[in-house]
Amino acid sequence: MHMRTSFAPAVIAVIGGLTACAGGAPEEPVSTVVAYEGATLIMGDGGPPLGGGVLVVDEGVITDVGLAANVTIPEGATVVDLTGKTVMPTLVDLHGHVGFVDDLSFDNANYTRENITDQLDRYAYHGVGVIVSLGTDPGQQAFGIKADQETGILGGARLHTAFRGIARPEAGPGAPTMRPTAFGASTVEEAVGFVEEIAATNADFLKIWVDNRGGSVEKLGPDLYGPIIEAAHERDLRVIAHIFFAEDARELVAAGVDGFAHLARDVEMDDELVAAIVENDVFVMPNLAVSERGRNAEPPAWVDHPLLAESVSPEVITRIRESYVNRTPEAAAQGAESFAMMLRSLKKLSDAGARLVLGADTGIQDHIQGYMEHHELELIVEAGISPAKAIQIATSAPAEVLGVDTGLLARGKRADFLVLDANPMYGISATRQISAVYLAGEELDRELLRSRW
Repeated sequence: MHMRTSFAPAVIAVIGGLTACAGGAPEEPVSTVVAYEGATLIMGDGGPPLGGGVLVVDEGVITDVGLAANVTIPEGATVVDLTGKTVMPTLVDLHGHVGFVDDLSFDNANYTRENITDQLDRYAYHGVGVIVSLGTDPGQQAFGIKADQETGILGGARLHTAFRGIARPEAGPGAPTMRPTAFGASTVEEAVGFVEEIAATNADFLKIWVDNRGGSVEKLGPDLYGPIIEAAHERDLRVIAHIFFAEDARELVAAGVDGFAHLARDVEMDDELVAAIVENDVFVMPNLAVSERGRNAEPPAWVDHPLLAESVSPEVITRIRESYVNRTPEAAAQGAESFAMMLRSLKKLSDAGARLVLGADTGIQDHIQGYMEHHELELIVEAGISPAKAIQIATSAPAEVLGVDTGLLARGKRADFLVLDANPMYGISATRQISAVYLAGEELDRELLRSRW
């Protein structure tokens, strides 16, 4: 990237005269505007890319963007030449978990401020600008970090949280180390009390788990999730449901749920369910990458990508590879059939106009924060969705649901963007070819982060 400063002739003459009178060195330009020119721009709205575009940023906010012929670079601006690069918004992920992973360890003892802030740096390193920790944050730690980010004390990917979700007792997250974070409700009174406790915080959503974990736990039923949803809506809280069964999805839509974490995974979602989701404007996070592992009898290609090794220890990569050792071809074939069903459901939802948003479920063991969001994009495209729409699903669509000022290259939006070495419109895996990450107009020092890890 080449930088220069743009001055009008009159301005140069004035500065030259002042310098000559003072007899000193030329003064540095005082403009805070930076213009990035020459790149292909992917706006994040699902539309076609703009070749040879210009992005103008002032004090962390996009002030102008578009084709070079339509954008005037202000006098005195610093100009950065991005010819040959592609610029797109940073990713916004509505389903992650922070604090539990520390290299090979996956334990609630890792839930510390230091570890969480390190993980937010890892998300940012991979181009995730916003992450929602969905229902597994005990105590006030996440809220304190979020507040410090808002005041500029902390950087990294911006953290949002759903605090603690609600399930039946001991029936929340699948991982035993996370399970105690969920409130366990047995009665309507308990459930509504938990809603009140969550609403008293600054939680962005309310998470519920509606899943019997293969018959191993008692599933939260409509007798409880109905009052939970009603009480949450009375307190201006939107409810996101973890689901597994299509029939539960159908009943949750009828009960007024706002969003789904995961697709139905027992059967292909039928046209009636898809239509109900669209009619009721329920947003859906596909969460494909977690389920996709089941179709592989050998380590998939993403395990060997150089980007993974930049933020993960060799021991973790070895463990991921070894997790496929005992996979049989028969099990992989069954997993492939199940996953193909999920892809068909996703394509149906997309074709019907459902509101799809990125949710990668990262932050569980060996599901790498920041990195797997890019694999999620690949799988969305594998379902038959265009790269342009997949990028929209991962940028402006979740930003709109969350209500944050990012995810789009547009005037007035926060200047959170990626500079890529290749154009993902021609191959979605190019989102991994990151040249630079900018958050609020400031370039992230990725080299420093790599050296720290």
